[in-house]
Amino acid sequence: MDAIQAMISRRSVRSYSIKPVEQEKIDVLLKAANNAPKTGDLHITVIENRDLLSDINNKTLIAMKNSGNDFLVGRANLPGYQPLYGAPLLLLFSVRDKNPFGQAATASCAATNAANAATALGLGSCYVVSPISTICNDKTIKDRLNIPEAFIPTCGLITGYKEGDDNKFSQPRQQQVDNINYCR
Repeated sequence: MDAIQAMISRRSVRSYSIKPVEQEKIDVLLKAANNAPKTGDLHITVIENRDLLSDINNKTLIAMKNSGNDFLVGRANLPGYQPLYGAPLLLLFSVRDKNPFGQAATASCAATNAANAATALGLGSCYVVSPISTICNDKTIKDRLNIPEAFIPTCGLITGYKEGDDNKFSQPRQQQVDNINYCR
């Protein structure tokens, strides 16, 4: 699949097989992420440990239920909902805490490159931010991740092989809107 086709066909996947992602594919995802446009330093944490993923997932679910945010509470109370959707891999993108453009530019561009690469490799992926608060505020989890001290997590990308129907947790695909103007 070429790059343009990967970008056009990419979809957020919310149902994953437990099959692990092969190291060769992880290496491609990391290379794609590291070749994204950057405005500063980026650190990527590759999380495959099932116990750690489960801990992040469960604590994020509890945080969502107690957030007071109507969307998060509603989502967390859907039957069977899991914030990491059973994905076997979470790429966590962190930037230096002194970089005001880190999340918007560096981390998000890296996550987007990795998401497009995942599509090209036949993997599903989903950009996630709900676990970030859990990761930043739970010292036990943060310590287990070994993120360099000067870096803060800003976004994540779950990825793996799609399994089953993920429609019950998917948002409807936005229709093409009139969101373009030209200044020629």
